[in-house]
Amino acid sequence: MKYFFIISLLCILGCCKVRGNNSSLLLTSNGDINAVLFRLSEERERRLLLENDVQLLTLRYAQLQRTTNQDPVLSPVGFVAKLSVNTNIQNGEVLKLDKVEMNEGNGYIPASGVFRVPVKGMHMFSITAMTRGERKYVHIRLMNGDQESTRLFSGDIGSGRMVGAVTVPAILNENDNIFIKASVMPAGFYGEYFTSFTGLLIQRMG
Repeated sequence: MKYFFIISLLCILGCCKVRGNNSSLLLTSNGDINAVLFRLSEERERRLLLENDVQLLTLRYAQLQRTTNQDPVLSPVGFVAKLSVNTNIQNGEVLKLDKVEMNEGNGYIPASGVFRVPVKGMHMFSITAMTRGERKYVHIRLMNGDQESTRLFSGDIGSGRMVGAVTVPAILNENDNIFIKASVMPAGFYGEYFTSFTGLLIQRMG
């Protein structure tokens, strides 16, 4: 009788199903329990790996944000420089515009009037000039080093002041030097922001 009770109890523990409403509970053997525990351990390790990946991605995103704000290769490039006072220049002299309203990338240098290209790419430049002096005119050249990119004409020829303007794209390399030179006849330029020089990086290349 004693052994019959023990055998019956083992059968109940190993095979019996407890049913209720629409669910069932299966009492399993020690081997099945160990397998379940092993799978739970694997899931826990997988979850920890995923959490670690999320932390790494969050850190990488923060690093990219800092890089975008600091790296001149990724940050915006552009400048707006204007002439605030009337200025006289000689033939072949670089026009230096003193009022810098924008200088993203710090490429424009007011002391020299030169825009030093911080990153290779397609740039767009615009020049507007009003020259002064009775019957004086001037050819204004946009230069890349010793190479002329384009030119415009402005003058005061007695019949009224003339404003010259030009916009031109250019593919430039890093550290190219872009500036404005006057040629033909010495003349002055009107300030009060009638004369301006702007540049903008449109597309990075390379």
